[in-house]
Amino acid sequence: MLGAVCYLNSMWGVFQFDDYKVIVEYEGVHSWQAWVDGLGHGIRPVLKLSYMLNWVSGWGPRGFHLVNISIHLANAWLVYRLAQEFVANQPQEGRLQEVPLLVALLFVAHPIHTEAVTYISGRSSSLMTLFYLAAVLVYARARHRHSAWHLALLVPTLFVTALAVKETAVTLPPALLLWEFACGGNWRTALRRQWPCWSVLLVAGVFFLLNDSYFEHMRLSAESNSLSGNVAVQLSGLVHLLRQWLMPVALNIDPDLSTSSNFTGMAVPLLLAFVVVVCMFRLVRARPWISFALAWVLLHTIALHLLLPRLDVANERQMLLAGWPLLLALVIELTLWLRPGVVRVLVVFLVLVLAGLTVLRNQVYISEIALWQDTVAKSPQKARVHNNLGYAYVLANQREAARREFARALQLDPHDLKARGNLRRLDEP
Repeated sequence: MLGAVCYLNSMWGVFQFDDYKVIVEYEGVHSWQAWVDGLGHGIRPVLKLSYMLNWVSGWGPRGFHLVNISIHLANAWLVYRLAQEFVANQPQEGRLQEVPLLVALLFVAHPIHTEAVTYISGRSSSLMTLFYLAAVLVYARARHRHSAWHLALLVPTLFVTALAVKETAVTLPPALLLWEFACGGNWRTALRRQWPCWSVLLVAGVFFLLNDSYFEHMRLSAESNSLSGNVAVQLSGLVHLLRQWLMPVALNIDPDLSTSSNFTGMAVPLLLAFVVVVCMFRLVRARPWISFALAWVLLHTIALHLLLPRLDVANERQMLLAGWPLLLALVIELTLWLRPGVVRVLVVFLVLVLAGLTVLRNQVYISEIALWQDTVAKSPQKARVHNNLGYAYVLANQREAARREFARALQLDPHDLKARGNLRRLDEP
């Protein structure tokens, strides 16, 4: 019910931006035969399969939105079950019985997830998260039941499926290590249980290196910045994402973040990183849920993109997978410090506030013009967002408004070839 309240108004959203490239104008997802023909080349076959099934259903954008909402609710259920498994491994289990439900409610309502749910092609993150969290849950249950076939077959199969949705699922094996340590395990037992997943990771790494599409993407990413510069950029992105998670009142699909090649002006991000790392190690025994949450966030943000920089510094949809343990740690701490009735009232209040912000954020996706007008208001000095707004105006046949935005983009970045080309085509008869 909560999910329906939060995302009902997203059903009227239209195809946006990347949706055209990967769905509307991409014939490889327009029929069964086209999808089968594409299996021998290209990337993300399971994601494309989901797009193809939506496309051939003939339900249009609403069909895509319905599936995205269903995936989000399934992810919320997985978060609930994972929270149950985590709590069951803690000495304070008796006091934490309500934690899983409260965490799941906050997860459903948090507006930072709208980019992965309401933005149709954000499905790449939400669907990958579905198989990823399912793999963690199967592992968490199998380690108690000593189920060898789950560990040797089902978890690796879910891992491969997640990789076939989005390659950032490569973090699953180290994520399983974090789970093991947070739940009282050790290196020896962890590696004995996890060697099939590490084997899959090795094979996947070889595949990515031999795949021309992946290799070219990795090459361009590696050449975009130095290692030290990339650390600085990723720290800036982490600070931005954590700020958006804590105060999701100014969400932005294309934030104007620093792409510095050094640590100049990075005092705050460096201090935050230092505090996070210190807390992560100091609280391993006393507050394992905090250590787990901090390590999980660092794994899915800094560590994932340290050697291979993102062309976009940070996207809110990263927090769909990265942020749920933060909710777990928050609710556990509230439960341990406050009376149960106070915790319930406080969480219900937070859920209502977050749900309201989610509904408001969904409205931004109601049209491409609305999306990029909102983005321009929040990133006024970024040439790309002005170019995107200009193109949205072109599609709506608002030529003078488009001309203004293309000109502004070129004023901010005279080397913006896309804006220059769009302006030139606008002047053609």
